[in-house]
Amino acid sequence: MTDNTMPSETGDTSCIALPGNRQLGSIFNNDINGLLYVSSGEYTTPDEYAHMVRDMLGYGMSVLAQNVGMPDPVIYRSQVATGWAKYHAEVTQRTWPAMTPAETRHQSSVMYRLLEQGTDPFTLTIAECRKRQVPIIASYRMNGEDWYDNTWMLSDFGRAHPSWRIRRTAEERHGREAVNLHEGNAPSEFTGVLDPAIPEVYAHRMTIFREVAECYDIDGIEFDWRRWCHMISDPLQNHAILTRMVRETRRMLDEVAKAKGRDRLLLGVRVGGSLDTPETVANYPGADSPGADLSCAELGLDVRTWIAEALVDYVCPSLFWPRLPGVPWTREFIELARGKNVGIYPTVFPLPAWAEDASAPVQDSLAARRRHKDEIVRAALQCYEDGADGISTFNWNNDDPDSPLRGTLLRRSASQDYGRACGGYSRVNMQAHRVLAHPDALRALLDADPPSDGLG
Repeated sequence: MTDNTMPSETGDTSCIALPGNRQLGSIFNNDINGLLYVSSGEYTTPDEYAHMVRDMLGYGMSVLAQNVGMPDPVIYRSQVATGWAKYHAEVTQRTWPAMTPAETRHQSSVMYRLLEQGTDPFTLTIAECRKRQVPIIASYRMNGEDWYDNTWMLSDFGRAHPSWRIRRTAEERHGREAVNLHEGNAPSEFTGVLDPAIPEVYAHRMTIFREVAECYDIDGIEFDWRRWCHMISDPLQNHAILTRMVRETRRMLDEVAKAKGRDRLLLGVRVGGSLDTPETVANYPGADSPGADLSCAELGLDVRTWIAEALVDYVCPSLFWPRLPGVPWTREFIELARGKNVGIYPTVFPLPAWAEDASAPVQDSLAARRRHKDEIVRAALQCYEDGADGISTFNWNNDDPDSPLRGTLLRRSASQDYGRACGGYSRVNMQAHRVLAHPDALRALLDADPPSDGLG
C-alpha cells in the first residue's frame, strides 16, 4: 500500500445532522501525531488505533477537529500531498539529533503499518466518529513550524521549492523575536514554512483541500492559523490573499456538499486571541511565549471580513501556548458576530502555569487536582460570560489512565509531579472536558465538594 492509494469514501454521510453554527458545543482540536506518538509502534493494528480514537472520543467533545496536515504532509492517503511517514524520521533526527533512531522512526513505523493494512489514521478516525455520531472536521495547520526551520523538508512540494519559504523580517533576523527558533540557534534567512502569497503554493494548498473534501467522509474543514506565527509574507499587505483562500474554500465546500447530497459542510478557523491588539498590550495571563500571541491583524487574518460575509461557520480565537488562566479576548469576536450566523468558540488550554514551574514542582494530590479543575472551569465560564457560543480546546492530554490499552501503549501519564505526564492531570482533563459545552454543569463542577468521579 503506497501513500497515494486513495480509499473509498467511508461511512454514511446521511447519518450526521450538523447542529447550527452557534450550537456546536465543544470543538476538540487533536494534534496531528498525538495518537501516533503514544501507539505501540511497528506492531500497531487498525484495531489498536481505532481503540485509541474511542478513548479520545470518551472526552465527550461535540465536534472533533482532527489535525490532518500542516497542510502538507498529511496523515491520510493522498494523490496531492506527501504522506506523514515519508520524511518524518529523517527530519525529526535532523531537528533533534539527541533522539535515538528508534524514537525518530516510531511515528513512521505506525503510518507504514496502517498503510500496509489498507487504511490510515484519518480513515480510522472518521469511522469511529461516524459510529458515535460525532461530526469530524479535517483541520489543517496552515503553517505549522513544529520542526522549526526544517519543517518545509517534510513534504515533496517543500523540498522541490525551498526558495518559496517565507523570509524572516529584519527584526527576526537580528534575534528580537526568537519564538520560532530552536534552542537558541541563530536565525536563518528563511522560516520553515512556505508562502501562500506565491501562486503555486496557494494552488497546491487549494488542491489539498478539495481532495480531502471530495474523497473523505468529513463534515467540514478547519484552518488552524494559530500554529505557528508565519502565515504569509508581509501579512499587513497580503491579508487579502488569505481572505481569497477562505472565500474559495467556502465556495468549494458548498459545491462538494451539493454533489454529495449534504445540506452543508462546515468551514471553521482558529485565529489570534485579539483582532488588532498587540500581545504586549493584551498581556494575557499565563502566556509564556513572547512574540507568539500575535493579533489577527498581525497574522494577516481579516476576521472582520470573514464574519461580515459569513464565509466561515465558526471562529476559535486562541492564544499560542495559553497556560491557565489565559483566555482570548472573546468579547471582540462576539461583537463582530452579533446578528451573523457565525459561532464563536474561544479556546481553553488545559495547562496550569504552576504545573510548568520547575522551580516549585507540585506533587499529584487531590488538592492539586481540585486546583487544576477549578482553573479550567473558571476559564471556560469566563468565556461564556463574555458571550461565547461554546468552547474549543487544543492539545488536551488524551491519555485515558483507565484505558484497556494502557499496558501496550507509550502512555505519558507516569510522573508524580503534577503536569502533562501525570495521571491526575489526565483525569481532571477528562472530567472537565465532558461538561465544557454546558455552563450549568461547569458551575456545578466548580462547586462540587468532594469532587465527582475522576478526581479522587
